[in-house]
Amino acid sequence: MRTSIAARANLELIDQNYQRWQEDPASVDPSWAAFFEGFELGNLPQRNGAAATTAQRAGVRESPLQTRIDGLVYAYRTLGHTIARVNPLAEKRPENPQLTLRELGFGEKDLDLRVSSKFFHDNEEMTLREMIARLQKIYADSIGAEFMHIQNTRMRNWVLHRLESRADKNSTARQVKIALLRALMEAESFEVFLHSRYVGQKRFSIQGAESVMVILESILHKCPTVGVEEICMGMSHRGRLNVLANFLKKSLRVIFTEFSENYIPELVAGDGDVKYHLGYHTVRKLSSGAQVEIRLSANPSHLEAVDPVVEGTARARQRIRGDTEHRRKVLPLLLHGDAAFAGQGIVAETLNMSQLHGYGTGGTVHVVVNNQIGFTTIPEDARSSMYATDIAKMIEVPIFHVNGDDPLACMQVSQLALDFRQEFGRDIVIDMYCYRRFGHNEGDEPAFTQPDLYAKIDKHPSVAQLYKRELLESGAMTDDDAASLETEFGLRLEMTLDDVKAIEKQKANDQAKFKESSAVFQPEYTSSPVSTAINQKELKTIVDALTRVPDDFNVQPKIKRIILEHRRKVFENGGPYEWHYAELLAFGSL
Repeated sequence: MRTSIAARANLELIDQNYQRWQEDPASVDPSWAAFFEGFELGNLPQRNGAAATTAQRAGVRESPLQTRIDGLVYAYRTLGHTIARVNPLAEKRPENPQLTLRELGFGEKDLDLRVSSKFFHDNEEMTLREMIARLQKIYADSIGAEFMHIQNTRMRNWVLHRLESRADKNSTARQVKIALLRALMEAESFEVFLHSRYVGQKRFSIQGAESVMVILESILHKCPTVGVEEICMGMSHRGRLNVLANFLKKSLRVIFTEFSENYIPELVAGDGDVKYHLGYHTVRKLSSGAQVEIRLSANPSHLEAVDPVVEGTARARQRIRGDTEHRRKVLPLLLHGDAAFAGQGIVAETLNMSQLHGYGTGGTVHVVVNNQIGFTTIPEDARSSMYATDIAKMIEVPIFHVNGDDPLACMQVSQLALDFRQEFGRDIVIDMYCYRRFGHNEGDEPAFTQPDLYAKIDKHPSVAQLYKRELLESGAMTDDDAASLETEFGLRLEMTLDDVKAIEKQKANDQAKFKESSAVFQPEYTSSPVSTAINQKELKTIVDALTRVPDDFNVQPKIKRIILEHRRKVFENGGPYEWHYAELLAFGSL
């Protein structure tokens, strides 16, 4: 059994191993190599989780300059996220003193030195200036990645390789860029339309966070290629109407009817709930010909209460699809708010159960819609942690912070997140930084409580407008293309609203109003008595099922006497039935 470094640490042994390591690093125990060279320098990088071939170093100890170069790479992998441009409202890049040239052991005069690191880009030689620029582009641009806290080496290096080898986002195909703009404009036009047609009505708008639709669409369209057949979703009320309309494709006619002054929720499905709490079930048919089933669970005002419900639904659906070994066919997908993810204990409880055999679902993709405010409270006054997502570090999963004003970056992290989940069967977190265009609901005035923040937001263009401008300037689309999209969405919304108003004027019955929905209509209420009794034969069948065990199953004698035999005796005597026994019989009769 190996002893720890601490247990062996006498001067003579340290000196002996140090000399051996200088001559040949492979000749000492890996823990000693790590002790002498630093965490990353004791382990060569890996590709796609598979160990790379160990290379012998050239006989002598590396120079102090080389050690600083390797330390630079490690520093950006570890801390690059702290200076990433992920906040769309920030006027400049964040600063971290630990990533300054001086702190890393360099000066301005060193920037044109030709350097390389065997731990970065296959030891490719480049100037120090170019190496820093590449590291900033990977780890400190629109994506900030936290993954160095993961102790599983294979998992950590898989993420590292995917980040450092990903294609330039600007090389994305033109049709994909147009599709992302389409998702953004569709989401924005829906919200603007509701805002102008249903003034003052609560809808908990997604405005400021429209790129969440890019994340959802990117995950959806990747599902068939990685074996996902079904998505089980949960979310709070922020943006739910937009997700229902534009992701699950719930009928606009039904949604507009639910906005009607004459709409009575109790008429349909007996839920009696508001429109932004409702769930939905659909099958999305993709352009590739593939189909993906999507289930969005209903959720009350307790924002994160739906989390374990979705996990349970996903686990049940995995069993139904015969996917209980690897659990890769059904994807749990949870959308959270930043304040709720950090503040509600049910999040930690759900995360804590994610790797337990009896509760696991093969990993959940968590999308935090980080609008940087909780009701009226900004993060500085709401939590002690640096990020809203820090709670997820307890289960050692990657966390990707991404700028919601960069749709291409949102697409990249979404695809990476799904690949990670399918590869490792673990949770993963996307923290999309954005903002909330209006108040907590559309009746609130946010400038009363956060005047400085909302002065910035009022001047900030929407992500759809920013991205449209980017595509126009790059020549990926023309003004006519953009105008055509706006006209298409506007006409569809106007024509649907006209249909709903026509039905209202005709005083059509409820079935006509909801003919495009999957609603189950409730019978008219009556106080007349209803016979619910069952006959003696049915009752005996239920009791037999509740008291019978297989012949080869040994029941604990006490359980057999006080439960099984007691139930049989109560039935044979005609009662009296305890409350819990009566409930069992009632359930058995359904």
